[in-house]
Amino acid sequence: MKVKKIIAIISAVVLITCALMLCACQKDEEGYTLVAPDGAPALSIACVADEIQAGDTVYKLNKKLVPASAIQSEAMQSDLAIVPANLASIIFNGGKDIKILAVVTNGNLFVLSSQDDRLESLDGLVGKLVYSIGQNSVPDIIFKTLLKNKGINFKIGEKAEAGVVTIKYCAQGSEVNSHLIAARDMGEEAYGIYAEPDVSKGINEELTEVFDLQELWAEYAVDGYSGYAQAVLIAKSSVCEDNEFVVKLLEELDNNKSQILKDAQLAENNIKSIYPQTALQGNLNADVIARCNINAVSMENGREYYEKTLKAVMDINSKLIGGQLPGDEFYCVVNR
Repeated sequence: MKVKKIIAIISAVVLITCALMLCACQKDEEGYTLVAPDGAPALSIACVADEIQAGDTVYKLNKKLVPASAIQSEAMQSDLAIVPANLASIIFNGGKDIKILAVVTNGNLFVLSSQDDRLESLDGLVGKLVYSIGQNSVPDIIFKTLLKNKGINFKIGEKAEAGVVTIKYCAQGSEVNSHLIAARDMGEEAYGIYAEPDVSKGINEELTEVFDLQELWAEYAVDGYSGYAQAVLIAKSSVCEDNEFVVKLLEELDNNKSQILKDAQLAENNIKSIYPQTALQGNLNADVIARCNINAVSMENGREYYEKTLKAVMDINSKLIGGQLPGDEFYCVVNR
């Protein structure tokens, strides 16, 4: 009888141990969906793991890349999304139950010239034509804010006019490159404000870099960060309640930064595996990635940094952030 009892006890212990081990290794097969727009923001998740272990659970992370034009509709349907900084505010102010976790891209804007010109300041653009991307986007607003802060007038137009910076919008950076190259070939002076990796393509075509907008913004903002809040990570409030998962995801974003800088080809391959038609293919190297300014700034200490960008947008057009600054409930601060 004693032997049978001992065997029974041992069996029970084994069963309990196995059950605990299975529990510790359980997977959330459905997981979470994370969507991001193609382009530089895609780099912020290029080397983020497909599975995130948080406590006793391994979550499947379903990463999805879409054209930038589709990100708003996709974000509304996903658990997590990387969106322009102002769009996050618009979605929240529109009544969607979301929170912001982190700024993930911090600006990749540069001004290039068709001529070998070295301007001392933005005043040098007065009387010039500047091709630009993304009318009413965060990058556009940052440029306008820098002009405004220097008392420089600007207008939208087709040709340069005396006394103002004339802005002509293009659909994408490759179009800006085409205009600047054409101006160069005709011996004309023109400027472009656009983003990496298209900027590096322009430099390879012997266009001249004039300004790093991130450096100019840092002089204005003086908050210790390099650049401005360009794209951010948002999530459904229900996802943010899963503190262990969010902590581990933010750690993954931190690790991603070093991995993409270390291995640009791996970053490109990972992006192509998710989105074969990505505009990033064939364009990446360590220098280009560094200039894309990928860095996760969580809301533990990044709220003021993020709000400075929103305030700049609001000063130009409050509708572009949904009418007002989001309240405290918008910010997801994790417990580490």
